[in-house]
Amino acid sequence: MRPTDADEALHEVASDSPHWSDSLYFNAWDVATGTFLMTRMAVRPNEGVRTAGMLAWFDGAPAWGYGRDLEGPPTSNWDVMRMGDLTYRMEQALQRWVVQLHDGDDLVHLTFEGVTPCVDYGDDIPRAWAWGHYEQTCRVTGDLRVGGRSLAFDGWGQRDHSWGARDWAGLREWHWVTGFLLDPATGALVRSFNAFEATEADGTVSQRGMTAEGTLLSFTRETDLAGTGAAQSCELDLGGSFGRVSGVAAATAVPVKPHAGGTVVHEVPMRFRTPDGLEGFGVYELLTNP
Repeated sequence: MRPTDADEALHEVASDSPHWSDSLYFNAWDVATGTFLMTRMAVRPNEGVRTAGMLAWFDGAPAWGYGRDLEGPPTSNWDVMRMGDLTYRMEQALQRWVVQLHDGDDLVHLTFEGVTPCVDYGDDIPRAWAWGHYEQTCRVTGDLRVGGRSLAFDGWGQRDHSWGARDWAGLREWHWVTGFLLDPATGALVRSFNAFEATEADGTVSQRGMTAEGTLLSFTRETDLAGTGAAQSCELDLGGSFGRVSGVAAATAVPVKPHAGGTVVHEVPMRFRTPDGLEGFGVYELLTNP
């Protein structure tokens, strides 16, 4: 089933677990300028906590970041949510969102316009990761002035919405990979994908994913960490008309600690290519637990 307009809102708290959260995530690549950006907001109502953050990589290096940890309930719904100086604004449900930041000299105004439907990952995901989750590939345009760099942003991105009693420490690891494959002559988007794989504490492995052609229930994955703890290269076979895609790290990894425990989420911007000559970019997110 596809998400409905109502799914774009905050979801009813259905558990008294302190791990219950409702979050939105956006990433974006501007290939021409070598800029990668990601941002996430989360509401954790049973702890009375809200968090917001944004990271930017320039020319392969993490160069700028913004983060806030706030107490108290959210002051609005996801249609217009402000945390600190960062705001997410829904202009059209399931289709168009705007991400804004106004923090002194750092300014962001990016529009995420869906180019695929929102794909519901349904029940094929471990509940330690999310009770509900959907993904959408987007065209991303706007203006970015952060870390002393100013540019007119024109690229591609992915957004997702997750909710549930997310227990970061309840998984051995997860691999979340998103890519945008472009025509090398025109720069037009030809294919996009998201592939997710989680290993639970008992060893159970779950896979889910999406392409513009449809949803993925399974795929094959080989990842080389090269002893770094973060993905340095990968080989994916997404099957069907999509086929194989190879990835190599395009920038320095950033390790993120989402809570006070030992969980680490390694964020790595990636460069992708296919055997038929398409090239593009994306991100490889790898969660590990001690």
